[in-house]
Amino acid sequence: MQRQLSSVSSELATTFSRLSSGMRINSAKDDAAGLQISNRMTSQINGLVVAQRNANNGISLAQTAEGALVESTNLLFRMRDLSLQASNGSLSTEDREALNKETDQLKAELNRINDYTAFGKNKVFDTSANTTAFDKVERDIITTLQGGLLAESEQIIEEQFGLTGDGATFKINLENIDGASGVLASVSYAGTGSNLVMNIDLGDFSTITGDKIKQLKSTVLHEITHAVMANNMDLGTTPTWFAEGSAEAIRGADDRVKSDISSLGLNTIKTGLNAIFSNNSAPTGTNAEVASVYSGGYIAMRYLESQIGGAGIKTLMSSLAGGSTFDAAINTASNGSLANAAALQTQLMAGTVFEDFVNNDMDLDNIDNGAFGGLDASDGVSRAETIVGGVSKKTTENFATTFVSGDDDSAADFDPVTNYAATGLTEVKLEDYSVEITGSGSQQTIFQVGANANETIDMALGGFSTKVLGLDDFNLIDNPQGATNAIDDALRYVDGERANLGAFMNRIEHTMANLSNIHENVSASRSRIQDTDFAIETANLTKNQIQQQAITAMMSQSTQQSQLILQLLG
Repeated sequence: MQRQLSSVSSELATTFSRLSSGMRINSAKDDAAGLQISNRMTSQINGLVVAQRNANNGISLAQTAEGALVESTNLLFRMRDLSLQASNGSLSTEDREALNKETDQLKAELNRINDYTAFGKNKVFDTSANTTAFDKVERDIITTLQGGLLAESEQIIEEQFGLTGDGATFKINLENIDGASGVLASVSYAGTGSNLVMNIDLGDFSTITGDKIKQLKSTVLHEITHAVMANNMDLGTTPTWFAEGSAEAIRGADDRVKSDISSLGLNTIKTGLNAIFSNNSAPTGTNAEVASVYSGGYIAMRYLESQIGGAGIKTLMSSLAGGSTFDAAINTASNGSLANAAALQTQLMAGTVFEDFVNNDMDLDNIDNGAFGGLDASDGVSRAETIVGGVSKKTTENFATTFVSGDDDSAADFDPVTNYAATGLTEVKLEDYSVEITGSGSQQTIFQVGANANETIDMALGGFSTKVLGLDDFNLIDNPQGATNAIDDALRYVDGERANLGAFMNRIEHTMANLSNIHENVSASRSRIQDTDFAIETANLTKNQIQQQAITAMMSQSTQQSQLILQLLG
C-alpha cells in the first residue's frame, strides 16, 4: 500500500502542476518529444507575429511611396496643360517664357519629392539614379519626326518637283556615324532607289532643343528629297552637284552659301563647281570640295530655276523619272535652249555670270532662306524656315515608313545591303512608335515576411527625378510639342511604377492573410500538444484524490488491526 500511495501521490502532483499552470508539458520528463515540437512551434509563432508587423510596415511604406507618386502625377498633369497652352500659335515668345517659369518650378518640386520622401529615416526613392528611364535621344528624334515633319517634307517636294514616294519602303535608323559636327544624316539605297534607309547621326542630335530642332528639321527635309528622288530616278547617273543642289534648293541654303563665301570666297566655290560639273561621284573630303558640291550645287539649281522656271524644274525631274539621261532631261526642261548639261555649265561659268547671279539675284541677307517656292526663288511667301509645322501626320505621306532599333549603333549591321529585313532587330511602323521604358536605378527594400531566415519580399522603386523622367532639359519656349511628348512618356513611367506598387500591396495583403492563417493553425496545433486538457486532468485529480484517501484509510485501518491483535495476545 505504501508503494501505491507513493504512485498516486506522484500522479496527483503532476495533475496539480498541469491544472495550476494550464500546460500539459511543464518539464522535459512530461513529454520529451512533445516539448521539442512545441518549442519549435512557439519559435515559429513568435516569428509569424513579427512577420505580420513587418508586412504591415511594408504596406505603409508602399502607401507612402504611392502618395508621393500621386502628387508627382498631379505635377505632370499641370506641366502637360502648360505645354499644350504653350503650343498654341496665339502665344508670343514672352508668353511661353512665362509659362516656362511655372514649369521650372514644377520640375524643381518633382526633384524635391524624389529626394526627400522618406519612411522613418530611409529614403523611399532612388536618389542616386542619374540615367533616363528610356532612350531619351531616340525618343526625342523619332517624336520630332512624328510631328508631321516627314509628311510636310514630302508635300513640299511634290509641290516643287512633282515627285512622290509611291508607297516604297523607307526605313529610319539612328547611328553613330562620325560624331558631332560631321555628317548629320544620309540616305542610302541599293541599286536604283530600292531598300531606302535614312541614317540620322546620334552624335549630332544627342539633344533636341532650340537650334537643334531647326537643324534636324532642315536636315531631314534635305534627306527626304534624296529619298524621293532616288525612288524615282537613278541618281547615280546624275552629277553630284545636282543631287545635293536639288536637296539644298528644297530646304533653302542661303545661310550656307553666305558662310562658305565668307570663309572660302565665291571664286573658290565657282572654280570647284566648274571642276565637278559632270562628275557623278564628286569628292567631299575638304571644306572647299564640300562647298563646291553643296553651295555650288545650290547656286546652280537656283540659276537653272531662274532660266527654266518652276515648271521647267518639274519637267526636268519628270524626264529623269521617266528614264531620260541628265543631258536629255536638261534639253527637254529648257525646251531646247540648253542642249545638255555642258551647255548649262558654259552659260553659268561664262564671264561673271556666276558672280552676278549670286550678288544680284540671290539675296543672302534677307529673312527668306532661298528655298524653291519662297520669296527669293519663286516670288512666294518669305520663309526663314521651309518646314513650318503645317502637317500633323505622324508618318510619311507616300512612303511605307518604319523605324528600326536594336542594332549596334556603331556598326553596319543594318543597311540597304546588310540585313535590310532587320532580322533580329526591332522594326515598328513610324506612327506606332513609342519609346521603350527600361527603368533607371532601383531603391530596393527587403521585407522579412516569414518566421524563418530568407523568407522575404523585395520592393524595388526607381528614381523619379526630372533626369530619370527625361524632363531635365526640355522647355516650353523652343519646343512645346516635344515637351508634351516628353511629359507623356514621363507619365507612362510613373503610371508603370504606381502599377508595380499596387501589385506589391495586393501581394503583401495576401501574404498577411497567409501569415494569419499559418499563425492560427500552428497555434492550435501547439495548444493540442502543450496545453492542459482540463476535463481529463480534473477527472484524474478526482480519481487520484479518491485513491489517495482510500489508501490512507486502508493503511490506517491496517494499523488499528495490528494493535487489536496485540491487545488480544496480551
